[in-house]
This record gives sequence, C-alpha cells and structure tokens, in this order.
Amino acid sequence: MSISWTLLKKSGRQSFARLGLTAMAIAIGVMLIGYFTAGVNGLLGLGHRTDHLSKLVGAEQETIPGVKPARIDRPYRGNITDWHGRSIEQLKIYSTAETFKFPELKVMQPGEYYLSPALKKAIDEHPTDDILARFGRFNKYLGTVPEKYLITPDSLMIISGVDAKEVKGHEEHYSKIYRSGFDDNSTPYDAASIIVLSVGGAILLFPIIVFVSVATQLGATQREKRYAALRLIGATKRQVNRILILESLLASAVGIAVGLIGFWSLQAPLLNFRIDGERMWPSDMRLSVLQYLVIIALTLGLTAFINWRRMRRAQISPLGVSHTLEKVKKLRIWRVIILAIGLGLFAWLSTKDGRQWIRKDGSGAAPSLVFVGAFLAIMLGLVLSGSWLTNKIALFCVRLSGNASVLIAGKRTAVHSRAIFRSVCGVVLALFAGSFYLTSVSGMERLSFQTIKDNGYSQLRDNTVIITSEAALPDQFAERLAKLPYISSVATFYPLEDVVGTDAVRCRDLAKYTDKTCPAGAKPDQFASINFMKPVVKQVPLAKRVDTTKTKQYLATITAQDHIEELRTFVVANTGTDGDNTSYITSGHISKQPHINPTIKSLAGLAYAGIGVTLFVAIASLIVSTIGGLIERRRSLYTLRLSGMRLVQLKRLIMIESVTPLLLASIVSCAIGVWTGATFTTIFSTTLHPTLTPAYFAVVGGGLLVAIIGIYLLLPMVDRLTRADANQTE
Repeated sequence: MSISWTLLKKSGRQSFARLGLTAMAIAIGVMLIGYFTAGVNGLLGLGHRTDHLSKLVGAEQETIPGVKPARIDRPYRGNITDWHGRSIEQLKIYSTAETFKFPELKVMQPGEYYLSPALKKAIDEHPTDDILARFGRFNKYLGTVPEKYLITPDSLMIISGVDAKEVKGHEEHYSKIYRSGFDDNSTPYDAASIIVLSVGGAILLFPIIVFVSVATQLGATQREKRYAALRLIGATKRQVNRILILESLLASAVGIAVGLIGFWSLQAPLLNFRIDGERMWPSDMRLSVLQYLVIIALTLGLTAFINWRRMRRAQISPLGVSHTLEKVKKLRIWRVIILAIGLGLFAWLSTKDGRQWIRKDGSGAAPSLVFVGAFLAIMLGLVLSGSWLTNKIALFCVRLSGNASVLIAGKRTAVHSRAIFRSVCGVVLALFAGSFYLTSVSGMERLSFQTIKDNGYSQLRDNTVIITSEAALPDQFAERLAKLPYISSVATFYPLEDVVGTDAVRCRDLAKYTDKTCPAGAKPDQFASINFMKPVVKQVPLAKRVDTTKTKQYLATITAQDHIEELRTFVVANTGTDGDNTSYITSGHISKQPHINPTIKSLAGLAYAGIGVTLFVAIASLIVSTIGGLIERRRSLYTLRLSGMRLVQLKRLIMIESVTPLLLASIVSCAIGVWTGATFTTIFSTTLHPTLTPAYFAVVGGGLLVAIIGIYLLLPMVDRLTRADANQTE
C-alpha cells in the first residue's frame, strides 16, 4: 500500500485537482441526498402524527378487558375558532385515576388545560383577541402539550379537562379510549403521495449519479496512459488496483466528510420549510444510523465501480491503451425500446381505462408501482436513447452542411455520441423533471382565479362579513353586534327553503353589502334571492316566499379586517362553546383573494426548489464534462490548429458539438415531460388543468441559457490548450 500511496503522490497536480473535483461532486451529492432523505423522513413523520391523532380521536377502538376507558372529543365548531386563517384544535378529555391515562398528560379536572407552544405564544402576543375564551372557562394552566400530540411544532392546540356530567350530556361526541395508538407505526399513503416521493427521489438521484460519474471520469485518458505505463515498467495488476482503490477511497472519504459537515451545518432552510404553513418536527427529520450507512456505502460503491469500469482496459494488458484505439460500437435502435415502453405505459394511463384503474385502487401499491415504473423507464430511456438520437441527428447535419466546423463537429459527434450525450445527460434529465413537475402544478394559478370566479362570497363588498350559525343566534344578537366599536352597520337575512344554500336579502341591503342589485322597479323592502354557496350570477332574482321566522343570519360592515379575530370571540360569547354551535364568519375581502390549497402551494414551492437544485447539479456536471473533454482532446485540437483552422473556427466547432445535442435532446425531454406531467394531473385531479405558464418557459429557458453561457465561458481554454508551449511535451 505504501508503494501505491507513493505512486499516487507522484502523479502530479492534475491528478490531485481531479481528485478534488471528484470529492466536491461527491460532497454535493451527499448533501443533496441527505436533504432529500431528511425531507422524506419529515413527511413520513407528519403522516404518522396525523394518523395517530385521527386514530386517537375519531376511530372506534376495540374493547380491552380490564381497562376502563377514558373519553375524548375533538369538537368541530366551523371557522369560529380559527385564528388568522389557521385552525385551532381542541381535545376535551375525561379521565380519572381508575380509567386509561393519556401518555404524558395529568388527570385533568374541568378548567385545567394544556396549550401547544405556538398557541401559548399567540395568546400571549395577542391578548385583545381573547383566544382562550372561545374554548370555555379555564382556571389552571398545566403546561405545554407534549410533542407526540402535535402534528407540527406550529400546531395550535388546547387540551382541556371535562367532568362526567359533560360527557353524559354529549355522549355521542365522546370516543371511548382504551389505548393511545402512538405505538402504531403503520401509516396509509395514497398512490399520489408515493408517486411524488418516488419520482422526486429518482429526479434528484439521476443527475447526482451523472455528476459523480462525470467528475470521476475526468482525466480518464491521462490516467489510462499512466496506468499502462506503470504496467510497462513492471507494476502488477494488484498494485494498479490498489491505486484505483486508494483514489476512490480518498476522494469518497473527503467528499463524504465535507458533504455530511455541509448537511449538518446548513439545515436551517430544511427546518424552516413549511407544509400548510407549518414546519415539520426536527426530530422527525433526523437521519437514522442505517440511513447514514446506506448513503456512505452507496457513495463508496458508486465511485469505486465507476473508477474500475473506466480503468479496466488498462489492467488487461500493459499495451492495451498505448497501442489500440477504442472501438466505436454501432448504436442500435434497441436503446429506444425502454423509452417506448415507458411512453406506452403513460399513453395507457392517459386513457379512460387507465385513469379508472388508478382511481379505483388509489391507495394500493399496484398503481404506484406502474406509474413510478413508467416514469423511471422514461428517465432511463432518455439516457439510453439520447446517444442514439445524438448520433442520427449528427449524421443528418453532416449530410446537409458544407461548413468545415459543422462537418468536423458532426463527424466527431456521430462517432463519440455516447460520450458527448453523457455530458448533457444531466441537463436533459433535469429539464424533463422540471417539465413534469411544472406542468403538474401549472393549473394551480388558473384554479386560484377560477375559485374567485366560482366563489359566491366574492359578491360581498370588501368591508362586509357574513355571520352564520347552525344554532339559533340570540334575539338580541343584532343589537349587541351593532354596539361593537368596529361594526358600523348590521343587516339580517334569512335562509330559503326552495334551494339549499339560497338566502333572502332585502333589496336595500343587497346593494349596501354586495355588488349586486335587485331588478329594476323592486321595492327596498322586497327580498332578493342570492346564493353565496354557488358561482356568481349576473342577475339576482326576487325571492317569492320568505319565512322571517326562520333562523336569522347577519350581514355586517366591519371597519377593518384586523377586528375579525375580536368578532370571532364575540360570536362565541353569544353562541356558547358547545360543539353543537357550529358558526362561520366569512369576509368579502378574504373571499376575493386568490386561494391555493396550502399543501399544494407548499409542494409547488418544493418542486421549484428541487428543480433549481437539479438544474444546478446538471449544469455543473455539463461544465465539468466539457472541461474534461477539452483536456482529453488537447492534442487533436492542437493538430487542427496546426493544420490551419483558425481559433474562432475551433471555438465554433466546440460550441456546435456541445450546444446542438443539448438543445435537440432538451426539446425532446421537455415535450415528454410536459405530456407526462399533464397525464399525471388529469389522473389525480379533476379540477387542475395543466397549461404552459410563463414560469415554465422562464425555468426551462433560463436553465438552457445558463448551460450555454457556461459552455461559452469555457472557450478561452481552447486557446490555452492549443498553444505550442502547452503541447511541447505531448
């Protein structure tokens, strides 16, 4: 081993520069894989916590002999208990010394309560909102809600005690609890979730593998010659293998160490990433020892395999590299078969039968396996067929063009299509992935504005709020409401029996609180029929029969939107804190705002971030590969310059053979990505309609532009590499 280390040290600065670049590529790969694994762990933890809480509260538990059950209720009160658009969970618990005891909770008496850290902070920082009063009368704070009961660190939750009288009066609301269920590790995931995680992993891993492969093979030609020379002077295969192993271990060890240090040091963005506006638990995102070992083992194995595969010719014979040229294998059309299989599966999934099969068994493993398999087949097919496509296009260009640079570039591209496509492969995969995800989420912007159009509450004026309740509001409610300093006017409206969701509003109030008016000639006291639950209509007809003895609902003008939280507390004070009193406050201002489901919005943001990272890695691999190609071709480029080719023609040759395969392969991959993304969206959503948005063209065009600029900035290397003084010793 000492001889191998000595030979490695004497291999020159170029070898250590290559090892440094390989280590950097490995470090970036390890960091990104660590982030992805931690993110998946966090999402799985989020799913487990959600499932545990739902099983604890909503599921009917089997009786356990000898265990007296505790009781628990998770009341739903509409949005009356929301705080700034976020739901506040309440768990009402009855337990005694003789019943089942909830883990990490004391036996609570009525008036005793726990608060989640986020809710405690909100109550302390916003005392005028009087949030706690919305949930009952409390007299003793017991501490913070244990972590296992909270889905996220930002969850708003209150756990309060009740007595046997409360349970007996609302028996139908309380579940019998014999066990907590926190030890249950099974969490159901639907096909869409599995597909998104699997596809996301594949999209991230493929470019990283390409990057590491490109960096590892940098300077391969010089290394082959060096190893062949070592064999010529008497080095054994074992010694050459030791050098290869030593190089791999050195680069991998440094890369893994730097990558892990970077992962541990730069976790803040991951810890602050939000789903539904809330973070994931840091404890859920920790990597296990097994996960660390798998990442390290895969990294070491990948690097060693690439090194061995590329250098195996030099080990066969000492003269194998020096006296033979690499045979250029003819590319066969079989390379397109895997791509065709993947496209065929997607084509079937896009049919009516395919969509029905997916939707029929949405939680099963089969749909997920088929979809992910089709996606991976396309990605692998793009990698395999890309060189074949590059070869055919290069030969086509040679036949059509008479330009010297084009002819030379085309001939070389056709002969070395595999090596050339390998350099652009990462960008092609990244653009395919970007096209897939951006097309999948493209319908959200359109949906948000369509939601406004179809939202009947958008008929309300900005300063109008609607107060409704499934329980009868007190007779004095309107008078009390009008006395509030932030309420300037109040009007009453009534539900109609003819159509569910249709209400009767007096004509004089209709124009005041909405942007609609009654038909011409209508009297101020006549009632208009308006449906706030259905899309906006142009004409508001008059109501025929209105029963004013029915439950009253209220329209009010609020002086500022900030007072809505105080209004919620006021409504609760007048309706009670019982779970039967489901009430809602709807704001005209909020109803006019574009609304996107927070989960979809978070996933879209994650998709954009992932695409950005993937493009970065892919472009880095393209630049590294281009640098390596220029270094390995130094002698042939120098020969072309000696034969009379001008430097500008030489640079044009490099741009043609680098950019042309990139652009053509990118067009194909983007087209496939758009189609597969649209197929995915239509399968799993009936409301989202995929389109090509400006954001899509900005991402794709920006990625290609950065890649082309990166290649262009490397052109000065051609001048340095083809100078006579740089080739004297060659």
